[in-house]
Amino acid sequence: MLRSIVLIAAGIMLLCALTLAGQDPGAWPMAAMAALFVAGTLFERFHYRGSTELDGDWQPTSERFIDEESGRPVTVWFNPRTGARRYVDAETPS
Repeated sequence: MLRSIVLIAAGIMLLCALTLAGQDPGAWPMAAMAALFVAGTLFERFHYRGSTELDGDWQPTSERFIDEESGRPVTVWFNPRTGARRYVDAETPS
């Protein structure tokens, strides 16, 4: 939810900044900052989302919680080789 709000606000700011930059070159820093917000939010959205593909050395942990956004139970999986953690819907067969 917060990601969507930040993405919409940054997109509006980017459009305004690009419009202003066409009229005044001093608006380019604002456009660059807005572009960083858009790019960072999109990167975070797609890079840090949980994956249900657990190929390799993934092991379930005893950590479980209810996801606040979806209200569904989540299980934490751990890869001891890389130290990575994944958050997987507990109702999804693995």
